[in-house]
Amino acid sequence: NRSPLARERLRDQLAMVGRLPLEGLAIAKPLEQLRPPHVGYVMELVTGMTSLARLGRPPKGVPSVTQWFLETGGLRRRLRVLARTAEVLSELHGKGLTYVDPSPHNVFVSDSLDGDEVRLIDSDNLRPSSTASRALFTPGYGAPELVRGSGVSSTLSDAYAFAVIAFESLTLAHPLLGDLVRDGEPDLQDAAFAGELPWIDHPEDDRNRLSDGIPRALVLSSQLRDDFHAAFGLGLRAPDLRVGMSQWVEHLHRAADRTIVCSGCRGTFYVDREACPWCDGPRPPFVFIAAQLWDPSARRVKTGGDLEPAAGLVRDASGKPSVLDAVALSEGDALSLTERVTHGFAQGRPRVRVEYTGGRLTLTALGDTDARLVSADGRQNRPLSRGPAELAVGAGSGDWLLHFGGDAELHRVLRFDLRQGVRP
Repeated sequence: NRSPLARERLRDQLAMVGRLPLEGLAIAKPLEQLRPPHVGYVMELVTGMTSLARLGRPPKGVPSVTQWFLETGGLRRRLRVLARTAEVLSELHGKGLTYVDPSPHNVFVSDSLDGDEVRLIDSDNLRPSSTASRALFTPGYGAPELVRGSGVSSTLSDAYAFAVIAFESLTLAHPLLGDLVRDGEPDLQDAAFAGELPWIDHPEDDRNRLSDGIPRALVLSSQLRDDFHAAFGLGLRAPDLRVGMSQWVEHLHRAADRTIVCSGCRGTFYVDREACPWCDGPRPPFVFIAAQLWDPSARRVKTGGDLEPAAGLVRDASGKPSVLDAVALSEGDALSLTERVTHGFAQGRPRVRVEYTGGRLTLTALGDTDARLVSADGRQNRPLSRGPAELAVGAGSGDWLLHFGGDAELHRVLRFDLRQGVRP
């Protein structure tokens, strides 16, 4: 739009975005505006990264979609990258801001398969959540209320667009473009994007089923399946029923935590499967790291019915220690556990590095982490501040607890158990 009024409005919008509190966020914001008569801006140059769209759309003519899926990072990498993207959007929403136009083309991720760095670009549409404005969206990612013209951009429309991005990246399928829409008239696509047709995995309405894509059972945890149904089921018409960004962060990280590496094809898959879904190889042994809660004020019943102090793990109704979070670690794997696992924070810095190699676990404190390894009988107490600690997996490693708090305070502990593989 070359009208002077439209150009001035755009300059004002860019100036407003430049004043927004974006410090510390992985967003390439406008640094300088172009000099009149040009209208535009300069933003940070992002190098060593590629568009997230490349993880959700196999190139035409690729011999094997499954092999391409694995070669581009497989399941775990996609879960981590999506969780990191959700973190950035959640942080943005926490500042009272709306991104407005999320799409896979606006999300850049590390080129390296070992990296999960994320940057959002094209931030010129950012605005305070309380600001009503005309709807902007990328076709296929716009929330139905924006497509219908009955709503405005909001954190919930951001969450909808993210759900589409996540579903595409994991399943290589658009949630609304089933066989009915793809093989039908163009009007059907418009109806689908407006929320007038069932999504492809609707549990009761199979009119718009899809005959291709990665089978959902291979790439979606039960929690993620529920989240996607909330977004594309009732959430098509009721935005407040969609999962918010903070829940996406938690659920995607939790799903990634429960993946292991196949010793054959090196693909990643969920630990509850008995065989690798990509090559049908047997599930290898892995270390199950359970985050549990230590209560210094716990009580137990003595003989005679009296209570006595018994600091220990919080247990569920069946008497088993409650598991708050869990991480699976394959042989040869190393990862840094953040405060999300060690302290129960929504987000946080890395606290301890865990490596599983040669049948031994190596635990290393990161930064100023106050963690100590304590034996089951309490007689051995080793602070990680002294240096890395090693445990022989399977030789009583489950009898040790890694504490992240003092004896007199409620805190989380980590327990390490070897889970045997499944023989062919």
